[in-house]
Amino acid sequence: MGWCLFDFANSAFATVIVTVVYSVYFVNVVAAGRPDAPFLWSIGTFISYGFVFLVSPLLGAMADYSAGKKRFLFVSYLACVIFTALLFFVGQGDILAGLALFILANIAFAIGENFISSFLPEIAAPEEMGRISGYGWAIGYFGGLFSLVLCYPFISAGLDAAHAGRIRWVYPIIAGFFALAGIPTFLWLRSRQKAQSLSPGDTYIGIGFRRIFSTLRLLKRHSELAKFMVVFLVFNCGTAAGIVFASIYAQQEGGLNSAQLMLFFIEAQLAAAVGAFLFGHFQDRWGTRPALQAILLLWTLTILGLYWLPGSGWFILLGNLLGLGMGSIQAASRALVGMLSPVEKSAEFFGFWGLFWKLSNAIGPLLFGWIAYRSGSLRSALLGVLVFFVAGFFGMFLVDEKRGREQALLDHPEDSRLG
Repeated sequence: MGWCLFDFANSAFATVIVTVVYSVYFVNVVAAGRPDAPFLWSIGTFISYGFVFLVSPLLGAMADYSAGKKRFLFVSYLACVIFTALLFFVGQGDILAGLALFILANIAFAIGENFISSFLPEIAAPEEMGRISGYGWAIGYFGGLFSLVLCYPFISAGLDAAHAGRIRWVYPIIAGFFALAGIPTFLWLRSRQKAQSLSPGDTYIGIGFRRIFSTLRLLKRHSELAKFMVVFLVFNCGTAAGIVFASIYAQQEGGLNSAQLMLFFIEAQLAAAVGAFLFGHFQDRWGTRPALQAILLLWTLTILGLYWLPGSGWFILLGNLLGLGMGSIQAASRALVGMLSPVEKSAEFFGFWGLFWKLSNAIGPLLFGWIAYRSGSLRSALLGVLVFFVAGFFGMFLVDEKRGREQALLDHPEDSRLG
């Protein structure tokens, strides 16, 4: 339960800051009047996730060796809370400060996601990972839903410069929510790792770099996991673009006002929770590849619908289908990495998964923002996202889940990966 509750806590940041409120606040208030405002927002996400892309494997290796996953998680959690609260001081024209504080908060949030995910192989048997991962995502979406309800009085009047004074209170509220809701994780979650002693002249940083190269060599024996990480990189570019630009697209192309936007995302959070829960069971019963391919097909058809059927009515219906796919695709991907990773290398492999995740989070929104800026149309950028999901659908045929579980046994033969 302590593990799942961290998803409940940090979803407030993902939902309110990244997706619903701060993204629109930055475009409408901080960078008001600039035609490149969406592109500037995508640059902020690119820088933050690009940095995490560089440091995730190193931090994962250091945490595995020192048995310090929980300590690393706590530092990232505390940093995210602090920098989120400081967004209160960002006003109109504060583009550099607004981007810098968001980048720092998002870096801390993304690093924390890596570490909480790396606990999954310790708390769930292989045949339960899809369900447990789904529970975590589902509970997380309820955290996002609750945080939206908390913020509604401050943003219902509008997400524009005229209401900036009220909107700014959202950021310390979300920081406080994350701080309080994250406490049970650090009280209840236990790590089963044991620290290893440093040899004379060694440092954690030096060991971390050596273990990164060791993990790269080890991935040759875990070819199915390596293939999945590449396929995940492709389709998650589309997912990341959807998360980062969902609220901006809903306002500009869907025609939703602030009240409609809030109600839409509340519905989408519920749909995402249902998707994470249901597809977790589907994944455990039928396998991860069919589950992921079904989700990618759902995303493909929904995006085509959003492109050809503009208007608020269709947007709300199709957007809820995207919410259904959002929760399920993330839960299924996290569970598959856990299934294909040797337990004692979990933080390191999840660090590499985090590397591909953050790289896609950097590339997808940047590409979307660039296409929108060059074409002058967010709808045109939507077609660019479609390519990622189609490629991911066919790429999943290259991943052999059963063989990948067998490969995970090479480093932990007493672990029953085949159920």
